[in-house]
Amino acid sequence: MTEQFDVWQLIGGIGLFLFAMAQLEAALRDVAGRSFKRLLQSYTDRPTKSVIAGAVTTGVLQSSSLVGLMVLAFVGAGLMTLKNALGVIFGANFGTTLTGWLVATLGFKLDLDSLALPLIGIGSIVFVVAGNRIGKVGRLFAALGLLLLGLSLMKDSVSVLGDSIDIARLASYSPWQFLLFGTVVAAVIQSSSATMMITMTALHAGVIDLPAAAAIAIGADLGTTTTVLAGAIQGAAAKKRVALAHFIFNLTNDGLAFLLRLPLLAVIAWIGIVDPLFALVAFHSLFNLLGIALFLPLTGVLARFLERRFQTETERESQFLADTTADIGDAGVAAITKETSHLLARVIDLNMRAFVPALPTPPGRPPVAYVKPDSAKWGDRYDEAYRRTKKLEGEMLAFAIRVQAQPLEPAESERLQQLLNAVRHGVHSAKSLRDIRHNLADFEDSAIAELNRYVDHFRAVMTGFYGELFRLGSGITPTFRDFAELLQRVHGWHDHLHSEVFDDINSSRIGPDEISSLLNVNREILNSNVALLMAIQEFHLKPAESIAIGQLPGAS
Repeated sequence: MTEQFDVWQLIGGIGLFLFAMAQLEAALRDVAGRSFKRLLQSYTDRPTKSVIAGAVTTGVLQSSSLVGLMVLAFVGAGLMTLKNALGVIFGANFGTTLTGWLVATLGFKLDLDSLALPLIGIGSIVFVVAGNRIGKVGRLFAALGLLLLGLSLMKDSVSVLGDSIDIARLASYSPWQFLLFGTVVAAVIQSSSATMMITMTALHAGVIDLPAAAAIAIGADLGTTTTVLAGAIQGAAAKKRVALAHFIFNLTNDGLAFLLRLPLLAVIAWIGIVDPLFALVAFHSLFNLLGIALFLPLTGVLARFLERRFQTETERESQFLADTTADIGDAGVAAITKETSHLLARVIDLNMRAFVPALPTPPGRPPVAYVKPDSAKWGDRYDEAYRRTKKLEGEMLAFAIRVQAQPLEPAESERLQQLLNAVRHGVHSAKSLRDIRHNLADFEDSAIAELNRYVDHFRAVMTGFYGELFRLGSGITPTFRDFAELLQRVHGWHDHLHSEVFDDINSSRIGPDEISSLLNVNREILNSNVALLMAIQEFHLKPAESIAIGQLPGAS
């Protein structure tokens, strides 16, 4: 009796495989994500090294989409040049082929059930029982087991389908149809690796032949460009250039691979690779290597081409610099004074929104002439607001350099230096809170009541601090004494919370896993408040008074 094809077994296998891929990606990001971010930042100073870094990172993290989004973030933040980002994009495509080699070597040659179940069982137990890094490693093994189990379900269901389907009917389908199939599936499920696994399963079962599988593999490469394109739609021009480069590379590479697929398959057969699975992954690797060989010498040319794109973008964060000439010293300093007030107003707004929900607006008036941030540009997106504030800082520094190139009176030069100090302190204040937002969210979501209580303490400290700042803005111009007293209170709040943490440690109310995070959050809140206080005093006080404030204990 012929075994019946079970469509739900196939769908369940695909779903389990995709779920396992997402869990595997998350586990790898937890275990090694930070290291590979450092790799991408540190070892991409030349295009060739960028290609290697992109291939290695993608091969380990198993997601060219994730690496592509990392690159978008780095380029948008100015941490990576466009030329070096191109190398990472090229290498990421080759890195995705590692999955195919592993599955062809192990996934179709071993008894998957006998390997998958121990991985799921042991990995899940370690994930549930252990904590921190060991638990994350357990999650990684459990995800790998689920991936193999999903692959096993797909294999079993498609093998039955291979016995019942008329292969001759598939021969009538055009290669373009298989290419389109791979593109659409990869775009929908956002994974070229998963699309390749589906293709390899069908090839192994004899449902499709090798040329058809090769066309699907090419389409899968093209389909994943949608992730990076979507990530850049609302981004700055630099991000859009990276996304365009990713699309140009894949479109050109995949177009050539499609036209040359039969000769390339013939070369692979000539080398001696006759197993269809190994031939498919060899084809996938080969056309990506050829794409890198084609584009790598043209990296500089492509980068220059892309730099000329999206020049119509007129996004500007400054409100007072555009219509002011830097050639006139006093006008330039006056414009920077207004723009500094604008930036500090943004920082205050940003810092109060670092907490969820945002801190309430205190009674009184802000300590600087308040220019309401244009939140309509970014809505409630905190990270976008931070990026735009950093961009405003860059615009101000560029303008200040042009102003400083002109002859200035000594008083103008001193005032300009104070304003630049205020800008630097203000952005540092915002960065300190941005760096601990994830800790605050973890404390808020924790099942440990003591951590929930500390979130309330931190909110109370910040609410009190901003209340004091708004009180300063409600009267006459704040004095040296006002700032000195508030600086002392800021340190008093920090020391009080510091003592509470140590009391809870001694009483065993919080465990060793939370100690470092709590102390770090308390320290960064102190750093943020001191930095903002120093920014505002630089804005208000005379140079001599500002220097004296900077010499007080705890001012730096």
